[in-house]
Amino acid sequence: MPGQLLVRFILLQKRLLQKGGFLLMLFLAPLLAAGVGRLSEEPAGIATIALYLPEGDAAAQEISERLLKDKGVLRYLPCEDGEQARRMAETGEADAAWIFSEDFSERIEELAERRRVRPVVTVVERKESVSLILGREILSAAIYPSFSYAVYAGFVRDELGLAEMTDEELRRVYDRVAVEGSLFQMVYADETPGESEDFTYVQAPLRGILAIWFTFVGLAASLYFMQDEERGVYGRVPASRRLSVSYLAGAAFLLDGALVLLLSCKLAGVFTDWKREAASCAVFAACVLAFSNLLRMLCRTPRRLGMLFLPLLAAMLTLCPVFLNLPYFKAGKLLLPPWYYLQSIHNTRYLYEMAAYTAVLVLASTVWQRVQSRRS
Repeated sequence: MPGQLLVRFILLQKRLLQKGGFLLMLFLAPLLAAGVGRLSEEPAGIATIALYLPEGDAAAQEISERLLKDKGVLRYLPCEDGEQARRMAETGEADAAWIFSEDFSERIEELAERRRVRPVVTVVERKESVSLILGREILSAAIYPSFSYAVYAGFVRDELGLAEMTDEELRRVYDRVAVEGSLFQMVYADETPGESEDFTYVQAPLRGILAIWFTFVGLAASLYFMQDEERGVYGRVPASRRLSVSYLAGAAFLLDGALVLLLSCKLAGVFTDWKREAASCAVFAACVLAFSNLLRMLCRTPRRLGMLFLPLLAAMLTLCPVFLNLPYFKAGKLLLPPWYYLQSIHNTRYLYEMAAYTAVLVLASTVWQRVQSRRS
């Protein structure tokens, strides 16, 4: 029996790979992923900042390294002087200009010791926007370590009376007691721990798009099966065994789709690790298989199933965390396989919930199959 199933599965694979539409569906995902991965490496951002930092100032150069070393949502254009940066902001070549003062280190020390309050950075903006508000937060975060060290050095020398300590000794002690890692821990609304991803804003929605694409691969498998039923391909298969045969036919689709999904995540740069990705993808494939087959049985005709495609697409884009993660409509989210998959990448709890949801779908399909068999 297992040998016959394997032979049928191989024949289904051979038949699928001869379908141009199926091959096109498979190739679209890695092409999109490769394009997004390439785009994420290009210098781009939601705002462009004309940046001027004085060359001879050590503190300003440290901040320059903090700003430029990490890929983020801002794009920086180095300028030779403050006037050039200001001009670029005024003429629209940049959304804003950040002009560091020539005596930046001295001003930071004055601010730390509360001797004088002078601006350390001049910010020139064409207009107020959400991206520039975020930019100011990024700028403040880059300046804070220098300010923090200046406060620390002033306290040690003035308050503790250790004025003889050199900058090298102060820096060594300061770095030794510095807090490593993040001061904040990400948790979900149900207080279970989660993990954040270090992706650019360009890459962020891609996994959600791929999850929706994979769901439609499963729906396409059910649609092909229904069309084959109408042509009499499964005419000799008893009605009581149609569900298991549909699972086998859909598995041929989803095996190829799962391999493409993993490859696409790798190409796009959103891949985590093989163990986590393989486990989530395997359970997700089983969930999509059960979900699409239950919809097939409920719709009963290819036309009705096809009419669900657009509403399902709208629901998944809205309720699943692809572009936005809305805190509402929890009941609707729990009905959509991509929601479980996208959560399971960060938290294994949702992997078990997706497995339980798959079992419920299989049970519902089995019950519905028996009901239909008795009616016929």
